[in-house]
Amino acid sequence: MHITFIFGTIAALVSVVSLTSFVHAETRIDSVLGTVTKVDTVTSSYVRKTPTNEKQCQIKDVPLYAEGKESNEIGSMLLGGLLGSAIGNKLSDSNGAGSVGAVAGALVGRKKAKDGAENGEIIGYRQQEVCTTQRVVLEEIVEKITGYRVQIEADDRILMIEHSQPLSVGERIEIRKTVTYTIK
Repeated sequence: MHITFIFGTIAALVSVVSLTSFVHAETRIDSVLGTVTKVDTVTSSYVRKTPTNEKQCQIKDVPLYAEGKESNEIGSMLLGGLLGSAIGNKLSDSNGAGSVGAVAGALVGRKKAKDGAENGEIIGYRQQEVCTTQRVVLEEIVEKITGYRVQIEADDRILMIEHSQPLSVGERIEIRKTVTYTIK
């Protein structure tokens, strides 16, 4: 039984090979003139995202503070200088310690007076344009022409062919016709 199977398989392969070796095909390539009857543009679209900085402005109420007087700043400097000098003289026996203490005290007094003026009482509000810069992504739909679908009347038929270049309706063009003949 095993030998019968092998002979049957070999016989089948020989018959397939002999049948395919006798099948021949002939292909003919001709040029045919046709007339363009319709042209459609083929497009594809996509979303282009572009990051950018955008300035946004709006009107806001900004507080107005009571202004500190110049004499308060000078008075604070004098008082700080006197206290610094006295402390410097008391703590140190060396000459000039009082002068260093006076300068340090004057600077501390001036700073204290300025901080008090800036953090003073709110006496009103004024409108002011306040602008900020934010990072945003702009989205734009982009359409791109990818080709042209051309309807051509040729060889007593209506043909639809994709083409990369635009053609004009009524234009006569030469197209290639390929025909392959085989036996069934």
